[in-house]
Amino acid sequence: MWIFRNQIFRCFPVWGCLLALSFLSCRRDATLERALTFAGENRQELERVLLHYKDDSLKLAAARFLIENMPYHSYEEGGYVLPGGKKYRPQLTDFPTEEACKAHLDSLTKAGRIARRDRYKDSRTLDSAFLVRNIDLAFEAWQKPWAKQVPFPIFCRYILPYRISREAPSGLRKELMDRFIPLLDSAGAATPLEACSLLNVKLRTVMKYKPNSLPFYPTIEETYAWGGGLCKHMCNLGLFAMRAAGIPVALEQTVWSRADFGHTWGTVWSEGRFHCFAPGEELPGEYTERLNGKGYLRPAKVYRSHFELCSVPDGGEEVADDGYSPWLKSSLLEDVSLEYLEKPLEIRVATDRVSEFAQPKGQVYLCAYNHYKWVPIAMGCRTDTVCRFPRVRGGNIFLAADAPTGKELRFLTTPFYVDINGEMRRFTPHLERREAFTFAKELVGRPYTLHYWDVEAEAFLPLDYSSTNDSTQSHTNIPENALLWFDVPNCAVSQRVFFLEDGNVIAVHHIE
Repeated sequence: MWIFRNQIFRCFPVWGCLLALSFLSCRRDATLERALTFAGENRQELERVLLHYKDDSLKLAAARFLIENMPYHSYEEGGYVLPGGKKYRPQLTDFPTEEACKAHLDSLTKAGRIARRDRYKDSRTLDSAFLVRNIDLAFEAWQKPWAKQVPFPIFCRYILPYRISREAPSGLRKELMDRFIPLLDSAGAATPLEACSLLNVKLRTVMKYKPNSLPFYPTIEETYAWGGGLCKHMCNLGLFAMRAAGIPVALEQTVWSRADFGHTWGTVWSEGRFHCFAPGEELPGEYTERLNGKGYLRPAKVYRSHFELCSVPDGGEEVADDGYSPWLKSSLLEDVSLEYLEKPLEIRVATDRVSEFAQPKGQVYLCAYNHYKWVPIAMGCRTDTVCRFPRVRGGNIFLAADAPTGKELRFLTTPFYVDINGEMRRFTPHLERREAFTFAKELVGRPYTLHYWDVEAEAFLPLDYSSTNDSTQSHTNIPENALLWFDVPNCAVSQRVFFLEDGNVIAVHHIE
C-alpha cells in the first residue's frame, strides 16, 4: 500500500519530499518484491527501471509507485480472428461514415469472423523504455508553472500514471504535451484549476460525444483519431491529455439511481481540493451545476478511480468478504460521495428476513433499479437484521440485498424510498386494495406496459390497462402502496420506477 495514502500528505509541499522519502526508506521491500515476482518473465524490464533511477531518489520513488501498483492493472487487445490465426482490428477512421463501419462489421460477422478479446497484465507486458519515458515526461511537465507547486504524493497519484482506466497503455504522452503545453504557457496558467479550464476549452474542438460501433474497448489513439466517443472514452483521452500537460486529474464514476447505466467524468486537484468537470464539455464549476440541476443526474454515490491500491473499501465497516464480485469491490476505488452530497445520509433499514443469516454480521448491497434489474451502487454492513449504508444521497428508491452464495444477489427488503431527510417509505403492495389512475403518454399512440413490484415473486409483474388512446392510458387495478414501473424501451429516464401518492405520480427524478 502506498504510504502517501494517509490524509496527512494530501497538501504536502514539494519541499517536503525529503521527509516523504524518509518514510519510503523505512518501508519493507515486501510490496516491491511481490510486484516484481508477479511480473514473471518481465521482471528484468521493471528492474531496469529501478536501476536507471538509482541515483535520482525522487524519480526512483516515482518508479516504485508505478511498479508496486502495476499488478492491479490490465488492458484488453481485441480484433477479429482471420484465417491463419491473424487478428484484424478495424479502425473507425478507415470508413467515411459510422454506417459504413457498421456495414463492414456486419460483413465480418456474416463471414464467420469471431471477435476475440485478449487481456494482458501491465506488469507482464510493459517494457522499461515505456516506463522510463513516461516517468521522464511526467517530471518534465511537473516543472511547469501551474504544476510545480503540486505536492509529490499528488503528482504520483494524478500526473504520473500512464493510464486512466482499463484502456491499453498509450504512447501519445509526448505528442499531447507538445500540442497542449504551449497553449497553457501562452495563456499564463498559474494553477492546475486554471490550466484544466483552459485545456478543457481546447478539448471541445478536439473531441465530442459520439458513438463508437467497434466491439472493442478503444485505445487513447483511436479516440484521438476518431475525435471522440462515449463519456468514458472521452474521459480517458481528456484526462490523459491533462496529465500529459502536468495537470493532476482523476476519473469519477457512478451508477445512476435515477436513470439507466452509469456515467464517468473528471476531477482536477488544485490548491488542496478537487473540482469536477466533464472532459471536452463542461468546465469546473459548470459541471457541478449540471449534476445538481437535473433531477435524474444527481448521483446517489460517487467513486474516484486511482492507480494505487486504496486501503478501505466503501461500506463503512470491515466484514468478511462474501465472494460476490460487483465493480464496487475494486481495490482502486475511493468513495468520494461526501464531496458531492449536500446532505449525506446513513441509511438504516431492517431486513425482511429474521433467522436466515449464518453470521451476526455480513456484507450487504444497496441497489437501485437500473436497466431492467436491481444493481448494487453501494456497499454496507449488516448487523443482525439491520443494514447500514453510509454516505448516500436521499430522494431515491433502493432495495437492500446480500449474496450468501457469492454468486447472485438475494433481496433482503422490499423496495423503499428514502427522502432527503432520511424518512423512509417501504413498498409492500396491498393486493386486496386497488386504485385507479390515468397516465399521460409521452410516446403518442403507443401503449405502455405498467408493472408493479410483487414481493412474493420478487419481480415486476404487468398490469392490464382498462383503456388507452393517443394521449392517455388508464388503469383501474393498481395495488395500493405499490412500486410501479413503465417499460418504455430506449427511454432511460421515463422507465424509472415511481409510486402514486395523493393522486399524483411521484418519480424520483422530479423530487427535491
